[in-house]
Amino acid sequence: MRGRGGIALRRIVRRGPGRPPGPSQAAGVRARIVAEASRLYAAGGYAGLSFGTLAQQVGVTKPTIFHYFATKDALALAVFDALGERLEGRARAWFDAPPASYAARLERALAGLVEFYGAEPMNAQLVCHGLLEVERVVASPGTGGESLSVFAEFVREFVAFIEAGIAAGEFHPDRPLGTIVSIGGVVLFECMLPAEARKRYGGQGIAFEDRTREVIAFVRRAVVRPRSPRRAT
Repeated sequence: MRGRGGIALRRIVRRGPGRPPGPSQAAGVRARIVAEASRLYAAGGYAGLSFGTLAQQVGVTKPTIFHYFATKDALALAVFDALGERLEGRARAWFDAPPASYAARLERALAGLVEFYGAEPMNAQLVCHGLLEVERVVASPGTGGESLSVFAEFVREFVAFIEAGIAAGEFHPDRPLGTIVSIGGVVLFECMLPAEARKRYGGQGIAFEDRTREVIAFVRRAVVRPRSPRRAT
């Protein structure tokens, strides 16, 4: 709307507490907030999300943080949305055939997970905290669980894959979500244990490819049912 009334309204909105200087900067400011919040969450989980610390690290005011994220729950969801988007780009084809074998697709997913978390330790740290605080990172506040984070969508897809493998008789019958948490624990342990610490086990460093093979072999023994020997007819 043009005219004095419209101009006054625009001035009031622009001068409101926490409002960014212009719309062109909004996406950049939000991205910086989420990136720094991800580092805080990786270091200390939900309790580590301090709006005051976050504002200081990003170089904005606390009202600016509240403009983008009204609550810590909303901020935590944004952190895991960003993680899920990074993961989704790599994981889109992990669970799809070919190969037809669920066990082979599980190996493909495990190799991808080790690569994803091993390349950026912060991703592994985020998931470690997220698994302990899953109720805070799977659904948007106030939606009754109807709006899942991108990360939660990945978890749901993983659950469906495990359920299908169980139904096909390739995986041991167990709670799918519990299986995923166990798999996550194994992968994250391998990715988060510093290389120097791993030298204490066996006296030498372990190559990335060897760590990947270790994870796959360990998970296969725990999840994949051994094939029954064929009887001679």
